[in-house]
Amino acid sequence: MSDSPSPLLFSLYEQASVGCGGAPSLWTHPLDDRLTVNSLDRWRNVAITAEQANLDALFFADVLGLYDVYGGAVDAALGWAVEAPANDPFMYVPALAALTERLAFVITASTTYEHPFSLARRFGTLDHLSGGRIGWNIVTSYLSSAARNFGLDEMLKHADRYARGDEFMEVVYKLLEGSWAGDAVIGSKEYTIYARPGAVHPIHHEGEHFRVDGPSLTSPSPQRTPTLFQAGWSPRGREFAAQHAEVILLPKKDPQEIAAGLADINQRALDRGRPAGEVRSMALARIITAPTASQAQAKYEDLQRNYHLEAQLVSYAGDTGIDLDKYADNEPLTTSTNGLSSYVVTGGPQDQPLTAGDVRRKFSQVTRGTDLLFIGTPDDVANQIQEHSAASGLDGYMINPLISPGTLDDFAELVVPQLVKRGLYDPEPKTGTLRSRLRRDGADLLPPTSHGASFR
Repeated sequence: MSDSPSPLLFSLYEQASVGCGGAPSLWTHPLDDRLTVNSLDRWRNVAITAEQANLDALFFADVLGLYDVYGGAVDAALGWAVEAPANDPFMYVPALAALTERLAFVITASTTYEHPFSLARRFGTLDHLSGGRIGWNIVTSYLSSAARNFGLDEMLKHADRYARGDEFMEVVYKLLEGSWAGDAVIGSKEYTIYARPGAVHPIHHEGEHFRVDGPSLTSPSPQRTPTLFQAGWSPRGREFAAQHAEVILLPKKDPQEIAAGLADINQRALDRGRPAGEVRSMALARIITAPTASQAQAKYEDLQRNYHLEAQLVSYAGDTGIDLDKYADNEPLTTSTNGLSSYVVTGGPQDQPLTAGDVRRKFSQVTRGTDLLFIGTPDDVANQIQEHSAASGLDGYMINPLISPGTLDDFAELVVPQLVKRGLYDPEPKTGTLRSRLRRDGADLLPPTSHGASFR
């Protein structure tokens, strides 16, 4: 039996915004191109570079409201372009899929503000047009501004969002997995028939949140259901992941914390009859690299000169629903938040509330205190990735660019060859559906042991 490591998964984390990801103010760096976020040429270059580097996917995060918590207004978020403007990734992906041949795309869509019938139709259509290169990052959303944009007085409570999400998934499964039989499409000109009689039927769903008659308006696509990503880390989020997720995305860095969390999710999945290894995992990671260690450090210091704490605090306030502008350094933050609750505690066994000073100190540097950063020569970075993946049990990493296109270019040109040498990166061009690339059995459809397949 070989002791050589298996290749890890690698994708690029993006957002159709000027201020994106873990350091939203770095669009102010002279070498950053995010001010051209509205240009298709910019995104074509990103997608082609990602495809040439043989990344597994281009992942689009998204929000449906502006970050208006900090200072009680939207001014700071707009001034620093914190996740703004928030363009619609569903509009980018068809164009980018046409400009590429192999790159897969993961789109964030909310079960709180979408409708399952229309979303299933869009994903089914995209899966057809891309040849099965589509994934769905399932979110329940966390911004009060988004709730107001969709006619609600306030955001749904955490538990209510997940309850709606569970029913949302049931409707999507009924539509995409169950309403068309696998052999429904005949498409015969000779016999003048497209779909076999009796092979397409309504779903007649009536639940607490949705009434959907069906059937799906799209015929079965290469994957039927897009490959399912999810990023919940709370106990309820882990339950949701164990039920639905094929890939979980972690905004964590400590390998022991990650390993413990993954063990918990995997056990929950096992309890639902899903076999070990069926839920894959990726962590958000930032990379700063250069041919020498001193050059890598110089890059870090250059980023720090273009980094602005206030923009990061605006981002944190939006994520958590907590306005740090109202807290003195020694005050503990409230944990009674409807936002991302895992961001307001220390993590680990103690899980104590952070103070406002803790947060300000964490964000005093160019990467968040909770961010996973690999820095050094390409050899150093590859070693750090190897050690971290071995200790954490992660299946891969989602590269969150600090500078665009510099971070992606550096990873592709400098780090990938070192990862290939270690057997940690698959250098072969990706083929087939996104699900077939992520599953060890190469299957295109949800496995029989998954919850979604039970509706087929």
